[in-house]
This record gives sequence, C-alpha cells and structure tokens, in this order.
Amino acid sequence: MRLPFKSNEETIDEYLSVVKELCIIQHEDTWYKDKSHAVLYPDLEDAKSKVGKPHYWILNAIDEHDESEKKESSLINLAQIIFNTNYYSEKLTAETENLEAKIELSQFLSNLEINVSTIADHMTSMDVPKYVRIEDDDASNLISSWLK
Repeated sequence: MRLPFKSNEETIDEYLSVVKELCIIQHEDTWYKDKSHAVLYPDLEDAKSKVGKPHYWILNAIDEHDESEKKESSLINLAQIIFNTNYYSEKLTAETENLEAKIELSQFLSNLEINVSTIADHMTSMDVPKYVRIEDDDASNLISSWLK
C-alpha cells in the first residue's frame, strides 16, 4: 500500500482526510482476511490491534492526532508511519543511506508544517530507519538546503 505524501496545495486536514479514506478502503478490502483472526481473538478490536496491518497503525495515529494536545509530535509520528509504510517493501531494512528517501522524508515533514530544527532532531534520532538517519552535526542546514 503506497500512500501519498502531503503536498503544499492541500491543508493538513484535507490530507488526513484523504489518508483516512484510503486506509478505510484498505481495511474494507482486507476485512474478510482479518475476520479469520476473530477465532484467535474473539474481541474484534483486540484482533485489529494484534494484526500487523499498516492501515490500522495509520488510522490509530490519525485518531491519536485528533485527540492529542501536542499536534506537532503526533504529526511526526503519523508521518513516520506513512513513510515507513511507503518504503517498507523496498528499503526499510536497508543499511546503506538513501539520499532520495532522506529528501523525501524531510519534504514530507516540512509540508506538514514541521519546522526545520524539529525535522533535524527527528532525522538524527533513532526513530527513523538507518537509511534515512542523518548523522551530520549541521543537520538543520543540510535539511534547509534540501527544502529550497
């Protein structure tokens, strides 16, 4: 499942609405497959949380964002889940750095109205996969150069 990254033309609410719609469609498409887990987990909500499907993680992250007081932090978490989902099949476990993925993640976070210093803090942390982690002491300037 490949989800769109937010563009500059749409608002955050519009973007979240589109992503939520796509995840709900994905949920409906896999409903019968997931229903088979109901034998193992009689409680359907418990079954959903135990089945490792990215669209559930994204829907939960959107709900957390809607309820959160710290909107920026919840947006970063949501963005990271979407980014990992989009890159999962190809590169999630890659050891070598990927400049294209680094630029794409920084632009995605910037389009979500996250400031450059927060993006730099996030991309230097262990919260991002190794192939997009920045180990540069001057990460803010590097990210700023990518966003021009």
